[in-house]
Amino acid sequence: MHLCYFDENKHGPGNPHFFIGGLLIPDQKAIDFENTLGQIAFNFFGARSLTQANEFHGKELFHGKGNAKGRKLEDRIRVFQDVATFVTDNQIPVRMICINVERHEQKYKYPTPPYRLGLMLILERFAEYLDGAKDLGLVFGD
Repeated sequence: MHLCYFDENKHGPGNPHFFIGGLLIPDQKAIDFENTLGQIAFNFFGARSLTQANEFHGKELFHGKGNAKGRKLEDRIRVFQDVATFVTDNQIPVRMICINVERHEQKYKYPTPPYRLGLMLILERFAEYLDGAKDLGLVFGD
């Protein structure tokens, strides 16, 4: 069994691309992943529990806003590095979809809404991987 998690960005005039991406975490690595994320949270926030005050948001970490406001750039980068290290060291499959919304809307007379298209495509990518791995997946998103 794989735990398949996805999340998306908010697109608009200043951000014309819709991204949706996900991880396919084998169930035997899920506890290690949770423990690693807990340690990363403790290192950054001083607490392991998942609350709104210590939830990771890439945009806020990147820009030093929200719960990352006032934090040094190197501390914020370290969060990305630590998560990426776990993902790469454990060969966690990653899937990413990018839709240029303006181009998509110009190409079709009745374009599929970006979120619906992105969700369909990320689920297809998950299914392709799981078929190849001859395994099942439980999909959840934010």
